[in-house]
Amino acid sequence: MENVCIKIGGSTLDTPEFFIDFAKSIKEICNIFFPIIVHGGGKDIAKHLELLNKEYKFIEGMRVTDAETVSIVQMVLSGDVNKRIVNALLKQNIRAIGISGVDCNFLCAERMTINGQDIGFVGDIKAVDTYIIEVCKKNGIVPVISPISRDKEGNIYNVNADLAASKIANVIKVQHLLYISDVSGVILDGKVSRFIKTTEIEKLIQAGFVKGGMIPKLRSAKESVEAGVSKVHICKWNGVETLKTELSSNNFSGTIILQ
Repeated sequence: MENVCIKIGGSTLDTPEFFIDFAKSIKEICNIFFPIIVHGGGKDIAKHLELLNKEYKFIEGMRVTDAETVSIVQMVLSGDVNKRIVNALLKQNIRAIGISGVDCNFLCAERMTINGQDIGFVGDIKAVDTYIIEVCKKNGIVPVISPISRDKEGNIYNVNADLAASKIANVIKVQHLLYISDVSGVILDGKVSRFIKTTEIEKLIQAGFVKGGMIPKLRSAKESVEAGVSKVHICKWNGVETLKTELSSNNFSGTIILQ
């Protein structure tokens, strides 16, 4: 059974209907693929920070995270969003478990800097312990992963879900890595670019054609392609048939990242 890593995020996570349809979509592929689900939840985090009048900013698509913020991020991602996804899967009679990078020391991180600038408790994953995923696959349990991680000293870090999905996909050697959100793909010159080569990604970022959250998404996609992941795909959620269509045919929507 082939492994597939599916990262979900964006405004798709804002609607109750998405959780229902996503669970149905996972059920459609479970007999063919072993799905490893990684999720973000940036909009949910933003809502909680705004309720607390907590200001925040982004640098190259990464949320600057102080000690108070990382606690809020962990609560929202590992406690709320994660369990909503697990609950939706259970309603479809899919055996699922919610974990984070902290559990079983699954994702070991170190403090990240961007161009030498400290951005707080934001982690860069340095090691992936595959044990918990192997246990899940052996027992037919779908893992739902919050990207919150820890370092060797036990410090907790906010980790970008795109980067987490890429690191997991690389180590586990998945055949397919899908980034699914409310974005149709990589938009260049007003339209979705069907294919982008890894050699083009930094040039597009430096030229300003790619901005915000698409920056870490493309950089992580580049890393996965170079690590040997067969297919890295950035696409929009298009309903229950999304996963089945993207994984079983060439009739894809969105952007494929190529070597």
